[in-house]
Amino acid sequence: MSQRLSKSEMRADLPPRVRRGTSLIEVLIASVLLTTAIGALLGTSKKVSEQMGTSRKQMVASSVAQARLDSLQSISCTALAATSPGNRTTRGIQEGWTVTSGTNSKVITLTLTIPGLSSDIIYTTIVPCV
Repeated sequence: MSQRLSKSEMRADLPPRVRRGTSLIEVLIASVLLTTAIGALLGTSKKVSEQMGTSRKQMVASSVAQARLDSLQSISCTALAATSPGNRTTRGIQEGWTVTSGTNSKVITLTLTIPGLSSDIIYTTIVPCV
């Protein structure tokens, strides 16, 4: 006669379930993580690019300021007073300067307006007059 097997005995006879591939939930989680990582990288690279553009503008502005201050300092004190106030645009940067008299000196104030920057950059120097 045949013997009747219990459920646990029947399961023991079956081969273990072999896992093949990945489940749909694993694929979805991996794609969400990958999308999040790529989004973070793109956001970071955009910010770095903006900061590099601002730094480039400021570097050009400091070069323009140095050239303007050098040219103004090379003028004699009597002629320097006649150049104030002055305005120019150099390499897309608006320059404005004033010269005020001090005791045996002239004070040069240079204001640079850079397109795309929220505030002006102001340089001040003192030229001794002898």
